[in-house]
Amino acid sequence: MTRYDLPPLAALRAFEAVARHSSFKAAAAELFVTPTAISHQIRQLETELGVRVLDRTPRSVAVTPAGRELLDAVVMGFAEISRAVSRLRPGRSRPALTLSATTGFLSQWLVPRLEELRKLLPEVDLRLHTSGAAVPLQAGAVDVAIRYGRGPYAGVDTTVLRADSFSPVCSPRLGVSRPSDLRRATLLHVDGQRVPRPPPTWSRWCAEAGVAGVNTEVGPRFSDSLHAVQSALSGQGVVIASIVLVDDALRSGLLVRPFREALSGATYHFVSAPELSEREDVIALRAWFQRKLAEG
Repeated sequence: MTRYDLPPLAALRAFEAVARHSSFKAAAAELFVTPTAISHQIRQLETELGVRVLDRTPRSVAVTPAGRELLDAVVMGFAEISRAVSRLRPGRSRPALTLSATTGFLSQWLVPRLEELRKLLPEVDLRLHTSGAAVPLQAGAVDVAIRYGRGPYAGVDTTVLRADSFSPVCSPRLGVSRPSDLRRATLLHVDGQRVPRPPPTWSRWCAEAGVAGVNTEVGPRFSDSLHAVQSALSGQGVVIASIVLVDDALRSGLLVRPFREALSGATYHFVSAPELSEREDVIALRAWFQRKLAEG
């Protein structure tokens, strides 16, 4: 048998988790270790490879070009191992389908609808993969994905689902109903958004909506839109949010959209590995996403 020249498996698991979450803390929580242990594993991996796989700043974690090459191989390798384990375990013969999407889309839009999706595809072992980057698709690794951007995407089967937009939302308890109310309201900001471009900021929204006299530079700032929306749900301020991702909160009345003026966002696409585009479960999943996103 071939002897493979591989870094320690623990280091590869730590790297994949950090890359997927863009966070040492979240990776540590998933793997039930401390962030310090994760940092040690990443340093060990980089020392063995002789290259940096992650760029770290106090506020962000990004995969380097060398790290991206390694990550693609690690994701496919782990998926292959997972498939083999599933085949070997008793009672785990159902076909697996791995879907990748951003953390925001999974947690805010898809997870609340998972029960409906399971009823649609009861024979499919659906596995959810989170990534802020567009992971490569390959049958048996990451099979399908929801991508957010301009599209179309080369090398995959692509279906447009819905164009997004961004508008101010807040708790109804704040009583915001007129543009002048924004002068007394706390504005919540999300920094570092990579998509869409240009980012949906308060200064852009006020300029396009013709709202004057609002200080758009003050207010709490978040590096994660999920936390900013949670702050808005708690009645702590007004945030410019993706209408797709806060759709459920708007329907339930937990959030309100005081103004119709909106900034254009990117577009959601359903993409699949070309060899899977005509598979029955992929066709059903694609049709479900088209139907549910059209309801918004």
